Amino acid sequence: MIRVRTAKDEGSYEVQFVSIKDMIALITQGDVVITDTNLASIYANELDGIAQLVVFQAGEVSKSFPVFESIVDRVVAKGLKRNGRIIGFGGGVVGDMAGFVAATVHRGVDFVQMPTTLLAMVDSSVGGKVGIDLRHGKNLLGAFKNPQSVMLSLETLKTLPEVQFVNGMAEVIKYGWIWDVELLDRLGRSLLTVNSGDLESVIRRCIEIKRDVVEGDFEEKSGLRAILNFGHTVGHALETLEGYDGLLHGEAISIGMVAETAIAKGSGLSDLEPGDVAEVLKMYGLPIRPKGDFDLDRLVDLMMADKKNIGVGLSMSLVKVPGECKLEHGIDPHQVKSILADLWN
Repeated sequence: MIRVRTAKDEGSYEVQFVSIKDMIALITQGDVVITDTNLASIYANELDGIAQLVVFQAGEVSKSFPVFESIVDRVVAKGLKRNGRIIGFGGGVVGDMAGFVAATVHRGVDFVQMPTTLLAMVDSSVGGKVGIDLRHGKNLLGAFKNPQSVMLSLETLKTLPEVQFVNGMAEVIKYGWIWDVELLDRLGRSLLTVNSGDLESVIRRCIEIKRDVVEGDFEEKSGLRAILNFGHTVGHALETLEGYDGLLHGEAISIGMVAETAIAKGSGLSDLEPGDVAEVLKMYGLPIRPKGDFDLDRLVDLMMADKKNIGVGLSMSLVKVPGECKLEHGIDPHQVKSILADLWN
């Protein structure tokens, strides 16, 4: 069990590793379970007895206002009470959507995260950030909503396509670069897979890092929490450019980490080489550059809409040396465009 303290002495919640059987058993009468079409198919037998089930189409493209509105309508139609509870059973998109519904229906109801993907386990299920995407950028409409608890089962990882495990590895590798050199060394020594004996310990370490960062800056006011966004300024812009339907989140963040390392070096903020970051990502089969043609001007414009930006220029979380990351402000977007053009040509 890992305990996560919330902001303003509101208490804490627990992250627990359980069996899938015990996870499903925690769902009680009156709970509304929100999941996607993939999970509803894989766990059809387990979810069959749950009357209060709301299913939406799987994929990042569903993390939109129209789908959110549709889910809210169905949740209310199922009679969710203010003392009821919403459970997000699925990956990051499900958790973000279910959490945002929980934050807004009846001005807020209790919420439980049941992440089923590696990415959701190590990242989005912990920290209380929930929301949806807009055409202007990713996660631009959202709230801070802490779960009552986070329940996860490593069994769910074995139901996923390999590409989804690899997708989550981008966030796992990110924790090494921003915080924990020992973790980074372990990931570079041998491939972490769904069958690795130390998989649970690696996931636990990532959650502990996320907890430590979030507890120090829950509402993103000091800049500490922003280090979790290494690779995300470029990555989120790439996802938006693709209409949330071309790149998986981890793939975009992988490309973003290499790109932002090049930006840090080209801006004189770090001596770290992009190739150093790319090496371990390539080891896991993650992309390190965009495929095909794309609009670089539009990409930089989307980066300018990132939530971290304050004042003039771009704000980006950049790695100085392995294990150390800092939010930097006032980065020249014209210089960024030039650096990316050189990197990707």
